[in-house]
Amino acid sequence: MRLLFAVLLALPVTLSATGLPSLRLSGGARAAALAEAVTALPDAQALNPAALQSRGQSAAFSHATWIQGTRQDYLHLAWARGQSVWGLSGQLWQTDDLERRTGPSTAPLGHFGAYEGAAGLSYARRMDRLRVGLRLNVIRQSISTDNASGASADFGLIYAIDPRLHFGASLRNLGSMGKLNRQATDLPLEARLGAAYTGLTDLLITVEAQQARDGDLTFHLGGEYHAGERLRLRTGYQHTENRNLSAGLGLVTGRWIIDYAYVPFSSGLGDAHRITLLLESPSL
Repeated sequence: MRLLFAVLLALPVTLSATGLPSLRLSGGARAAALAEAVTALPDAQALNPAALQSRGQSAAFSHATWIQGTRQDYLHLAWARGQSVWGLSGQLWQTDDLERRTGPSTAPLGHFGAYEGAAGLSYARRMDRLRVGLRLNVIRQSISTDNASGASADFGLIYAIDPRLHFGASLRNLGSMGKLNRQATDLPLEARLGAAYTGLTDLLITVEAQQARDGDLTFHLGGEYHAGERLRLRTGYQHTENRNLSAGLGLVTGRWIIDYAYVPFSSGLGDAHRITLLLESPSL
């Protein structure tokens, strides 16, 4: 924990700009509604590989419509065996109908698309109060006719002070890409440190700090209220350049959980909507 916290504070903020923004996005609607303050939660595996489902099996699919017509799909599978958990994940971020220009013009020369994809294999292990996790990813990037591949690793841990209070930390996107045309894209390396408290009846509170390679230190706050056995109401706030408030809800019905998140962006970028279907079972 101390080591990752030191990394969080020491990551440089003046390095060259990074690409592959999809690798910084959370996987599910619950995380998006909580302003991504979920590193300490035991089921937020997209941002912390130590947070794999620790009992039975689970399968989740998310679809998001992001700003300016971009889309993201995310799939995650996990199965537990004793104190160990294995997971498979895949995501695809894409946008179409981008205008091709070589300079100022009244009409584009044509149109092209871009996509970013990643597939990962995760492993987590629980040791009393501590959970540790590792995810290895293969990455593919395409812009028009240019393509590049790469690999990365994510590390994380979650420590339970007691059943009500958890601390989490993660270091994500540690790796490299091949050259896209003539230059390789820097991966969006980031460190996260957060806490989750469930001491209040039917109320979860999360806080988090995030340091990205090419950005300032940002702070995130989330809250979830259990309005009965089936309904979850969520909201979040993050101190970032183009995002602040977020909101969402969850519906629990049997083994299924349906989550929705609404994330408005400033600067005229539009709004993002995300929905997640999650199935949890002792045996799928």
